Amino acid sequence: MNIIFPIISFFFFFISCTGTNSYNIENIDSQALHKLILTQEGIIIDVRTSEEFLSGHLNEATNIDFYSNDFIEKLKLVRKDLPVYVYCRSGGRSASASNQMQKLGFTKIYNLIGGIESWKLANYPVIKSNKTHQSNHAFFSVAELDDILFNNKLVLINFSTEWCVPCKKMKPIIEKIQKENKNLEVVFIDADVNRELVEKYQIQGVPVFVIFNNGQEIFRHIGIISEKKLLKELI
Repeated sequence: MNIIFPIISFFFFFISCTGTNSYNIENIDSQALHKLILTQEGIIIDVRTSEEFLSGHLNEATNIDFYSNDFIEKLKLVRKDLPVYVYCRSGGRSASASNQMQKLGFTKIYNLIGGIESWKLANYPVIKSNKTHQSNHAFFSVAELDDILFNNKLVLINFSTEWCVPCKKMKPIIEKIQKENKNLEVVFIDADVNRELVEKYQIQGVPVFVIFNNGQEIFRHIGIISEKKLLKELI
């Protein structure tokens, strides 16, 4: 009895240290995923290639190609405090991606068993997209952004990416605020292009909105925010 207890204790210690504990990864079928998407906030990630994605994908899915060289770097820009729903064509890539997400600290990961093929077999909807455009957002050096903060009293910085669905939803709102508030300097920072600024301002998910007054940060928000709430912080 005295020998068995240390062996069991060592086993659980080994499991926790080797990362094989998948407590925050849950494999689910299409019906369960459909229900979760309808009932709780989360981020849908399609890890197929862009060509596969454009041919048909889940509504509001973000495409991050599992085989791309910057796959991990892009995952680092996804919010980790929200549930993530990940899928591929048949389930292989999404299972591997889920393991990568776990290592990066995502709190809850739902992996679709059978991928989008099982989703379509269950007669759930898919949508097609046009070819995505490359980012037009400029590169900013740390010195350039510091200069903007120094020369403008009120500055709103929007950290985003071209592939982030919440970022796309927020862009028209930020552009409207920019147009209607002439005393406000708005800076769009593409997190994919400006890695140095992402590190300096500790951006761990996009979109992020940071307000500066006289060079001092006074407000920060991650994720979608209403125009009314953002304007309130700008007064």
